[in-house]
Amino acid sequence: MAKTPELMIVDQDVQTRFEMKQVIKAAGLTAGGESSYGIEAVTLARESAPDIILVGANEPMERPLQTIESLLSVLPNTPVVIYSHSRDIENARKAMLAGARDYLPRPVRPDVLRESIFKTLEAEDNRRMRKAGEIGSAPTQATVITVFGAKGGIGKSTIATNVAVALAQQQSGSVAVVDLDNGFGDITGMLDVKPERTLFDMARDIDRVNREDLSRYLVRHEVSGLDVLSAPTVLQWRQTSPEDVRRAIEMLARTYDKVVLDTSGTLSEFSEIAVDLATIVLWVTTAEYASVRDTIEAMRALKSLSYPEDRMRVVTNAVSPDDVVRAAAVQDALGREVFWQIPYDRKLRQGTHLGQPIVITSPQSIAAKGFMDLATVIAGGKVEQGRKKTSTRRWSAGRQPATAEGS
Repeated sequence: MAKTPELMIVDQDVQTRFEMKQVIKAAGLTAGGESSYGIEAVTLARESAPDIILVGANEPMERPLQTIESLLSVLPNTPVVIYSHSRDIENARKAMLAGARDYLPRPVRPDVLRESIFKTLEAEDNRRMRKAGEIGSAPTQATVITVFGAKGGIGKSTIATNVAVALAQQQSGSVAVVDLDNGFGDITGMLDVKPERTLFDMARDIDRVNREDLSRYLVRHEVSGLDVLSAPTVLQWRQTSPEDVRRAIEMLARTYDKVVLDTSGTLSEFSEIAVDLATIVLWVTTAEYASVRDTIEAMRALKSLSYPEDRMRVVTNAVSPDDVVRAAAVQDALGREVFWQIPYDRKLRQGTHLGQPIVITSPQSIAAKGFMDLATVIAGGKVEQGRKKTSTRRWSAGRQPATAEGS
């Protein structure tokens, strides 16, 4: 939206309304009017026309739910978001049936509120455009896996390549990998493929490209069936439009079942696009101080740019046999759970030198098994119980490590 969203607060408790105003301010949003339940809330909402109405759902629930229904009867296009101390699923269900768009547990964190507000407004905008016939139903989209790291030499490209090949080998659908490293891309060398065209060509021609044309720009990795869109040269990157790159990736996401995006070791404009388009971001870091420090700074930067943090999954990568730092230490430093652990495996370099990923050269190695398990989890499957790599949560992995090193 062009302007900062204005939020109206409806809550019977004056102190809670004050606290919510502080949360709104900390979230970088604008606090509008405030009121208690009932006709006072309806009158104020009609007069002030806020972008979103926050309603505190306190026990007993009948009064706030009644107020929500009354608000939506006079302002049906104004989304309502609930906040409550109650963790009762039945209460949350009743709030949704009354018309609430989201249900936030108290105490509400500023980042959680901000994400909820912008997602709610985006959904409302899309609903209005569909109703007006301005856009059709959203097309089927691929699972876009962005592999990012805030530092070079941490194994990011190795992870992207092996995960992409593992996904292709699983034959769970078509898979493409895109080299978005605007320094010196490594994907074609790691797969020993020789492309005739690159992302530069596809981005340049994007206005004329359709699905039938894609084979002209991507090269097939025959061993696995993976399709590869290679990186432009360093000089070509300077002539490549970020918006055209975005459109190219979006076309791939409408064509393939899974798209893996490898990025540079900096928070460039192209990396930001890759993070923005991702279904899941595999955020690679080593246990080294510099890598963890750069990860913290990059995460702060993305947070300030309102990129959704719920898509990010931390992947720790040991690049040396002497690296014995526990994942718990990285978790403590980042304040985020480690999604996947990757310990050292010396066989990985051998595969890199042969121009083939380790999932092909040494499929029984600890590295290959780890990559294949990671690909399985990303694809929504479960790994063997003996390796204890899955949990009941979506996009989650257990503590048994995989392995990678390198670029």
